[in-house]
Amino acid sequence: MTLKDLFIPTEKISALTHVRMGIYGPNGSGKTTFASTIPDTERVLYVSVDDESIRPVSRLRHVRVVKIRRWNDLLIVYQALAHPSNKISVVVWDTWSRVQDLAVGKVCNYEPTDPARLVQYINSIPKNPSDWRGWGQVGALCSEWQRNFNMLPIHMLYLLQEQDRVREVEEDVRTGPRLTPEALKGIRDSLEILGRLYVDLQAPDTTASANGDAPLPPALDLLATPAQQNARIEPNVKEVRKLFIGQHDRYIAKGPTHLLGRVIIDPDWNKIVPPVMAQGA
Repeated sequence: MTLKDLFIPTEKISALTHVRMGIYGPNGSGKTTFASTIPDTERVLYVSVDDESIRPVSRLRHVRVVKIRRWNDLLIVYQALAHPSNKISVVVWDTWSRVQDLAVGKVCNYEPTDPARLVQYINSIPKNPSDWRGWGQVGALCSEWQRNFNMLPIHMLYLLQEQDRVREVEEDVRTGPRLTPEALKGIRDSLEILGRLYVDLQAPDTTASANGDAPLPPALDLLATPAQQNARIEPNVKEVRKLFIGQHDRYIAKGPTHLLGRVIIDPDWNKIVPPVMAQGA
């Protein structure tokens, strides 16, 4: 075997022909709504874990929803996607944080969706992994299977729950996806875009109205504490969703800011994926 035998044509490298993207944020920030903006030119498999909200995508004709409740279900999904006759072009994971919970259940032999074992679990609740080796195994499982899915010639969208981590040595807080350190490392290393989705508040008009009413309140910073913003609920304030993909001391994010900017206002699929794909064309 020579170096020439190891050469892979550019058109066969999945990371160049398809987008791998992760979006995390608080509940209600619009992660599922973002997934619903995937155009109907795509065939979408929406993988839902347990009871995540799927209302925004449930009635879309180009979306098929599957529910997985055990770690072993990932193999069924993978085999279907890897089959030569597969027509799925986009896979959405809602959420990959809950997929990690299935990995915890696999390591601890805990599958609460099995009705035959409910009484057993009520009488004896399984515990989380007891040491770093158990948690390392959870992270390794997530990273390994994420890598398997990323190797497929399919767009991958990972929706993730948000978590604050207090770093005692640095005496600060880092906000990122709810994942173990090992699983988070896999996400950060393998995705082209990892963004934090959040809601900002903006007044539709900050000038006085024609009838002499007082000006509407200024935009509010939802990243500030209630004490800092000292704001009351205003019915005329507009909610604006934003996706942050730049570098920040607190928020874990990455992305092609030279193409998309640091903050994408009212993000949707067409604002992100076509520009990224055109870059490699």
